Amino acid sequence: MIAGHLTAKNDRWYMVIETRTNDGIRKPKWIATGLKVKGNKRKAEEMLYEKRLEYSLNHNARKNSAGIFFDEYLQQWLQNRKGEIAQATYESYAFIIQRQIAPYFRDQEILLSDLRPVHISNYYQHMLNTGFSPNTVARHHANIHKSLEDAVYHELLALNPARNVRLPRKIGYIANPYSPNECKQLLEAIKGEKLELVVTLALFTGLRRSEILGLRWSAVDFTENTFSINHSIIRSVVDGKTAMVGQDKLKRDASFRTLPMVEPIRDLLLNDMARRYGENPPFQIDYICVDQKGVVLKPNYISEAFPKLLKKHGLRHIRFHDLRHSCANLLITSRVPLIEVQQWLGHSSIATTADMYSHLTFETKLSSADVIKKN
Repeated sequence: MIAGHLTAKNDRWYMVIETRTNDGIRKPKWIATGLKVKGNKRKAEEMLYEKRLEYSLNHNARKNSAGIFFDEYLQQWLQNRKGEIAQATYESYAFIIQRQIAPYFRDQEILLSDLRPVHISNYYQHMLNTGFSPNTVARHHANIHKSLEDAVYHELLALNPARNVRLPRKIGYIANPYSPNECKQLLEAIKGEKLELVVTLALFTGLRRSEILGLRWSAVDFTENTFSINHSIIRSVVDGKTAMVGQDKLKRDASFRTLPMVEPIRDLLLNDMARRYGENPPFQIDYICVDQKGVVLKPNYISEAFPKLLKKHGLRHIRFHDLRHSCANLLITSRVPLIEVQQWLGHSSIATTADMYSHLTFETKLSSADVIKKN
């Protein structure tokens, strides 16, 4: 389907249809909806869809002879994926494709059938020249590669040109987690602090920030002393604006897991439940990690407040995500089998756990060497 979008001008909605001339030159067409901006967005979106469909049908003859342009294919692929992935993931894909990838290739006027590895390589080099990091290039590559894999599956292409593209080396980050003694100091220092529950959860469970914020009372079982990880909250872009988005689809299937509730966490949860609800049971859909007004904490607030908390108590600086690594460190140095560490952290495979924490297993390797030497 031909791409298009809404834009507001003089307090009215306008449709912008991405048409092209017979020579393939991009020619956006502005069409008035006659609708005021306030309260009419949904109706304007319906009009836009109908207009895009109309123009797509009218231009089928050209597409059948010349093929579909790569930027148009990306937009179509994005729409087809909308019902298959989490809303937050879709918004992330949409931001990357609509704001960055599609505009670049729209200017290049490249048909999907003519796309070659050099075209994709040139785009990545353009990104690096513009100031994007290799890690961001890798995220864009994931979108391009997946879209082209689907094109091969649907027999629009014989081969995926993204397969042969070399990516710039990603910038790695070597975590420097807290030692067991530092973890004890941290737990003692945060008593009574606003982030006490959040930090305690991260340290004892290794949950991701999005998973901690996504915890609801329905996930807690005080009888079995367990809690389930089945929901997350992330910061995403929705309709061009930053928003908090809850989703039941987690990062991967392995992310759905049930963990034991250790006593410090149980005590904090019971105290918080009594403070918020008195003797009444909590509302099952209510989030656990909230501010004084009952609004779920923002991801950025945690990331920004945590370093300040460490500085306040004279503790070594680490990122909030390093609490997850600290949990892994405690498990691995306690000789917990790597397969159990993988399941605890919700990694997709044991290979991921091994690659990420190979530096933490060095002490275990030394112990194994001592056993060999003694024998």
